[in-house]
Amino acid sequence: MTAFNELDFKRKLRENNQQFFLKMVASYEKTIAASMRAQGFKRINQKERTVTFSFGTMTFSRSRWKKGDIIRVPLDEKLGLIPRQRFSQEFLYLVTILASFMPYRKVVEVFDLLQDIGISKNVVHRAVSEAGNLIKQKEEYDSWALSESIERKEKIKTDIIYIEGDGVWVRKSERSSIELSHFVVHTGSDSSCRKKLQNKFEVINSKVKKAKNTLLDYITTNFELAPGTTIITNSDGGKGYTPSSFREFVKFCSKGEHIHFWDPYHVSECIKKNLTPISCDLADAAVKKIRKRDRTGLKVILDTAESLLETDAKIESFQAFKKRIINDFSYTASPKDRGLGDLTIGVMESQHRKMTYRMKKRGMYWSEEGAVAMAQIILLYYSGDLRDIFFGSWRKEYKKIKKLDHFDLVRGENKSEHLIPRARIARDGLTPMIRKL
Repeated sequence: MTAFNELDFKRKLRENNQQFFLKMVASYEKTIAASMRAQGFKRINQKERTVTFSFGTMTFSRSRWKKGDIIRVPLDEKLGLIPRQRFSQEFLYLVTILASFMPYRKVVEVFDLLQDIGISKNVVHRAVSEAGNLIKQKEEYDSWALSESIERKEKIKTDIIYIEGDGVWVRKSERSSIELSHFVVHTGSDSSCRKKLQNKFEVINSKVKKAKNTLLDYITTNFELAPGTTIITNSDGGKGYTPSSFREFVKFCSKGEHIHFWDPYHVSECIKKNLTPISCDLADAAVKKIRKRDRTGLKVILDTAESLLETDAKIESFQAFKKRIINDFSYTASPKDRGLGDLTIGVMESQHRKMTYRMKKRGMYWSEEGAVAMAQIILLYYSGDLRDIFFGSWRKEYKKIKKLDHFDLVRGENKSEHLIPRARIARDGLTPMIRKL
């Protein structure tokens, strides 16, 4: 008895599916012809097109129709195909998902192994670039939609809003790196699951100011910020994430109380980095003084450590560390020390991991644009919103907005031209430029 050949059976299924697709295409061509003629279109010709779909590469014929200056290809519209593009949107979507998990060359191997579809690394790069462009368009669309619907949106009511921020460093070359500014906002963890954050939203950008602006828009649009709303911020205190920078940020979105914490993990790492090379005992003692809230005792330990240093360079570096930890000592207190009980802070490192697992080590280098695109793709995939970027109804609305000229050119801070929605121009008091006709 001949053994069952699964590979051969799979090949026959694929062939059957392809024949079914070609029959469907031929049937649609016949059905749509009468409708096109009723609308006043005339058939110009019939051309072949080869497209790679998620189920394989197909070559098929389709009719082109014309009425006045309008030319349409109904079958391409039905299949959601973009002119002169050799890949379907569904295929590019799947490529993008795999690219968020593994290096481009591995994506090529996976499609060859599982789908018997041959592609190159350039195709994967193209899919990621396409996703990056769509994300930019979605941000532009959201900016317009925000101005149009901000008054009608039902907002989240909460007593506490948590905001955490930190930088993710990825390699640009052997000698340089790119910092991606990553922020997370949420309303605490689910009581039944410590790891599940409620109403979580993440934003990432290579420019900290842009990331903060996106975060600010999200908070003011989605949360009901009453005077009694407390905003808890947590960070490592680095540039762009200092207590003062968070205070400046919070005052734009809330009049309630603002409480800032210097992330406990980063406090511990900072002490280890600066004190352990001098004395492990002094490092341990410093950690204990912080836990006991003994600022005077901590200062004595730091002075002792400084006296053991021999070179001016080491002393200068240590003094900067000492000044910072003494001045910001109040932010090292735990929530319980401040009488706040259990708060959901310190989530940033775990939120970083989904990006660092993909984007760091293994000899990977990124351009700034590529790093931002990949990081945003990863965030969108984990939040369940990546498919909407490719197939959401916003894409049709976005095209309509462009055609209706809802956008005007305005001059930004760097004197370059940007496309800004007219509604936002009015809201933010921007001055539109006169278009040159």
